[in-house]
Amino acid sequence: MSKSFVKELAELEQASVITPDTAARIRAYYAQKPEHAANRLVIVFGILGALLTGLGVILIIAHNWDVLGKAPKLALALLPLLVGQAVCAFTLFKKADNTAWREGSATFLFLSIGAAIAIVSQVYQIDGELSEFLLVWMLLAFPIQYILRSSVASMLLLGGITWYGCNVAYFERPAGVAWWYFALLAVSCPYYYRLYRDHSESNFFAFHAWLLPLSLLFTFGMFNHLFLANADEELTALLYVNLMSLLVLIGHFEKLRQRRLIVNGFLICGSLGTIGMLLFLTFDDFWDSVSRMSMSDAVDLRAAAPYWISVVLTAGLLVYMLYRNRDAALNAKVFAFAVVLVLFLVGFTQPQISRILANVAVFVFGVFTIRDGARQNKLSILNYGLFILALLILCRFFDTEMSFVARGLLFIAVGVGFFVTNLRVLRNRRSAY
Repeated sequence: MSKSFVKELAELEQASVITPDTAARIRAYYAQKPEHAANRLVIVFGILGALLTGLGVILIIAHNWDVLGKAPKLALALLPLLVGQAVCAFTLFKKADNTAWREGSATFLFLSIGAAIAIVSQVYQIDGELSEFLLVWMLLAFPIQYILRSSVASMLLLGGITWYGCNVAYFERPAGVAWWYFALLAVSCPYYYRLYRDHSESNFFAFHAWLLPLSLLFTFGMFNHLFLANADEELTALLYVNLMSLLVLIGHFEKLRQRRLIVNGFLICGSLGTIGMLLFLTFDDFWDSVSRMSMSDAVDLRAAAPYWISVVLTAGLLVYMLYRNRDAALNAKVFAFAVVLVLFLVGFTQPQISRILANVAVFVFGVFTIRDGARQNKLSILNYGLFILALLILCRFFDTEMSFVARGLLFIAVGVGFFVTNLRVLRNRRSAY
């Protein structure tokens, strides 16, 4: 307990606000309550200190690089690495329960590994691609998150493998699928699960809840290289719809739903992505290209394996969530992957019908979102639903033959809807008090 709290407790006891017995129980309760290893400010400064120290060492080495011989260069490459290992060893044996020490030492060692690899490669003129450097770095730094139980090392690793995956999939020639990205992501899943199970109230968990879906969104397009050339863009679009539904489903996990909405990056990314992809499907170009495709290429389990695997995974998780959440309604967007699959199959022969139904789907999801916002008495969700409808009208503004009067009336209707629904929710809140 803090000294100020002890003093105030004594004052309350002397003023007979609380009885001596109550004061004694309060002191006993706080005496048994476990203290945090370090407060948030100390942890933040420890991490920033390690980052700045590591970057400072790299800058000093870079500034004096040309005047150094081979031996000093190697010494400078290995010295931060040895120091980082020594600090980590000290942390493990002496400060294992101190979060600031664990996160700070893990961050410094993580950066030191990358600097050492880069310097040794330059000294001995070892040729290679950026992706190879990133992969070696991530493989060597991977154990840090488990050994030191470091969430910062986990986030740095996630950022590094995402960079590696994007580089392999989009920037290198010839581009391909970064299988090592998925391998390192898979072996990191136990750490993510431990964080979810034991520290779901922490800020580190909130950061992971955003970084994980963003990483998948950045890298999932790499499967484009596996699809047949005449179906790659269409199947990639559908693959992303499956991913969005999967993210929304993950966002319904109990400890994610218990946090504030802004923490639930899975649900937000999945919901925004679902609406974005469905709006894309409301235009003619996509369905025109689908109608020119060969159905055998699209439904072939081997040629389109990534898509169908994602369908099975999403459907399996949906069945599981429906079973676990029988008493709680799921977000309607979890069914988007199934809706789009039906539209896709119809689109081979009736592209205009699929386009119309895609518009209907966006409208329905918008209405369900407005309903959810009204039921939960949350203006943010309600306005999000109205915003979906406004985007749908805006998209149709550019590719329909409606008169400007009709278009104007539609926008006026949405504007009035914004005003009326917000006013109604605010009135309900006031009446509740």
